[in-house]
Amino acid sequence: MKSSRMPPCWPISDWPPGDEKAWACAAETDPLAREGQGASSHWRVTTRRFVQVGYGNWLGWLDARHGVCLNETPAQRATVERVREYLKELTEAGLADYTRAGRLQALGDAVRTMCPETPTAFIGKLAGRLYAEARPLRDLNGRLRPAREILELGYQLMQSADTDHLPGIRRPIAFRDGLLIALWACRMLRVANLSQITIDQHLKRTGDGHRLEFTAAEMKQRRPWGCSWPERLEDALAEYLVAHRPLLAARSAGDSKALWLSQFGTPMSPESVAQIIKLRTTAAFGQSISSHLMRHIAATGLAEAYANSSTDIAAVLGHATTDTAEKHYILGRGAAAVRDYNAFLDTL
Repeated sequence: MKSSRMPPCWPISDWPPGDEKAWACAAETDPLAREGQGASSHWRVTTRRFVQVGYGNWLGWLDARHGVCLNETPAQRATVERVREYLKELTEAGLADYTRAGRLQALGDAVRTMCPETPTAFIGKLAGRLYAEARPLRDLNGRLRPAREILELGYQLMQSADTDHLPGIRRPIAFRDGLLIALWACRMLRVANLSQITIDQHLKRTGDGHRLEFTAAEMKQRRPWGCSWPERLEDALAEYLVAHRPLLAARSAGDSKALWLSQFGTPMSPESVAQIIKLRTTAAFGQSISSHLMRHIAATGLAEAYANSSTDIAAVLGHATTDTAEKHYILGRGAAAVRDYNAFLDTL
C-alpha cells in the first residue's frame, strides 16, 4: 500500500547536473543567446522559486518511484504515463485541487523552459484543466468578514499604541501593524507590493498628500499601477514617519528607506508582513485570515460596492481580466451591506 506522504522535495543542489545546467541556461539574460535560451529570464524571483520548488517535488517523487535517469533529459523523464501516475498520487495524498494544479503547472513550466524544443504542452494543458475544475478545500465564505472590520482593526491597533501604555518597542510595532493593515483594507495591495513600499520610490509626496506608484516589473500583471495614499490615513502616516518609524530605524545601523521596518530596524519581508496579518487577525477575530483571503474579502466588498460592474474590481485589484472579479461580483451583489459600505469607510 502506498504511503499517503509524498516524497521530499529535492533542493536544486541535488538536481541532476544536466537539469541544473539547463535551469541556469533558461535563466540567462544574454540578448545574443540563441533562440530558446533565456526562456525564463523574464520571470520574477517569486515565480522562479515557485517553479523551482515544484520541479524539486517532481524529482523527489520520480526518484522514489522510478529513479531519476541521469541519461534522460527533463522532457524525456516527464512521460504521459509518469505524469498521470504523479497526479494520481498527489490526489491520493489528499492535496487540495489548487495545490495539485500548481504542482503540475510548475513541472510544465520547468520542463518547457529547460527543454524548449521538446513538446510537453500536455502538462500545461492538464494543469489548466485542473485549475478550471478546482474547488477550495475549505469554505472561504464562512471565514469572510466585512472589509470595514479589517479597517477598524487597523485603527484599533494604532490607537492602542497611544492609549494602552505599551512598553518599549511594542508601541511603534502596534502602530506600524495598524497602519499596515489599514492601508491594505483601503488599497488591497498584494503582500509582495505592500512589503516593498520604499519612501520616495514607491511612496511619493504630491502636494498635500502622498501617492503609491509601482512599475510594471514590480506588479504581478506586468502593468504599472498607482493610486493615492488614503486621505483618511495621511495623519497616521505622518505620525508613523515622525514618531514611530524612527524608533524602529534606530535599532539598526543601516539607513533603509523601506516604509515597514522590523523590530530590529531592518526592512520587512513579504513573509513577515503576511505573518503580521495572520497573527493580528487571529487575535482580533479568532481565526487566521491570510493575505490571500484578505484580497478575497476585499474583492467581495468591492462587488457589493460596485453593483453594476466587475470591471472596476479588476482595475482596483490589479487583475489582468475580469474572470476573478466576476466570481466575487456574483457572490457579493446580493449582500445586505451594499448601501452603507462606502459611507462607513468615509466616516470611520
